[in-house]
Amino acid sequence: MKEICKWGVREGTNNSFFAYTPCKPGFNYLSRYNNLEGIKKVYNNTICPICGKVVKLNTSLLEGMI
Repeated sequence: MKEICKWGVREGTNNSFFAYTPCKPGFNYLSRYNNLEGIKKVYNNTICPICGKVVKLNTSLLEGMI
């Protein structure tokens, strides 16, 4: 089983999104899409560019708000 890098996604301003990455603590701008469905499609289950683990998005802070 592959190791997981859990990203916590939050909304920014002007339809932007950021992810808290535990492998390099802090928020990183998610530049490829400006909507939640696009963010899920592009980033979830990919390889983290920081640590090389499989990315799992946690969007629970946004579910039902957008």
